[in-house]
Amino acid sequence: MSDNNALPLSRFTIIELNDAGMPVPLRLAASLAGKIAADLGATVLKIEPAEGDPVRRLPPFLSHGESALFQFLNTSKQSVRLGRGTLPDLLAKAQACLFEEPSSLAEMVRKSPATPIELAAFPVGMEPMPFSEFTVLALGGLLHMVGEPDRKPLRLGGHQASYAAGFAAFTGLATALAARDAGRSAPGVRVSLTEVMQWVNWKAASGAEASGKSPGREGKGSEFQIVPCKDGYVAVVYTVTQWPAVRALVGDRRLEDKKFATRAERRDNVAELYAILRPWFADKTRAEIQALAQAKGVPFGPIFSPSELLESEQYLARGFLTKFGGGKIPQLPVQWNGRSFAPRAMA
Repeated sequence: MSDNNALPLSRFTIIELNDAGMPVPLRLAASLAGKIAADLGATVLKIEPAEGDPVRRLPPFLSHGESALFQFLNTSKQSVRLGRGTLPDLLAKAQACLFEEPSSLAEMVRKSPATPIELAAFPVGMEPMPFSEFTVLALGGLLHMVGEPDRKPLRLGGHQASYAAGFAAFTGLATALAARDAGRSAPGVRVSLTEVMQWVNWKAASGAEASGKSPGREGKGSEFQIVPCKDGYVAVVYTVTQWPAVRALVGDRRLEDKKFATRAERRDNVAELYAILRPWFADKTRAEIQALAQAKGVPFGPIFSPSELLESEQYLARGFLTKFGGGKIPQLPVQWNGRSFAPRAMA
């Protein structure tokens, strides 16, 4: 860029087309992709139905009644309520359009010069059916991975299916904009929520290929577990090559037994392994465990609450949480030549 103060995508206009019947999971995915582009400087025109985006009415709500979810997903954008004949004029100015397929407006998008970024629930050729984020998580195999094996599956917190698809849609959008910027033809992009979740859960397919069985919920038989400590919980996570460092960190001679020598043997004796490990964590705080583990190159992870993340040393150093609308929200976790991208209020 010739102007060092210009934002990376400031020369692009993008339309986020929320058709009236657009399902909420696809709406959230399109909104996240559009938010990233808008925070990076693109002019993002969010087309809302006459009654407003349904996400405006979804919880959680802020003190004045606004949807916190809507506020977060629509920073830096411009809201547009369509009048008769205005969409073709807007599309003529846009470099790309985020939209749902099928859509009553899809054909108009395809005939415009804007590159179509299409969001769908299912892969091409799969029979359409009613869906929710929960069913998409199930189809992607994620519900088979979370929770105790003798209990019902747990829904992942937040909107992970929609957000993963939103990141994928933005990646496709950025690729299309780069092609246009270089004077090349920018092909359309199609993102399927179900395929995105199957990609996120790649271990299921690779595990089935390797062993004939997809990994699932193992509970207390899991190789990596959440264990209690003096002031909360810590995730016990490490790679195969880090086992000697874990053994040295804990310092219990019983871990030198040959029954724990290999990953396969540790999995076969996981109950005995954690009977040795748990007492080491029990009398230490998360901060103490993290400091000791980092000194040995072991990636044990302390579990933090949302309120504790507000005081996270790493987040504070990066200025990751920024003031917005009387509170704080995360900003994009990227920097451009050392510059962060603070979200702006929706126009």
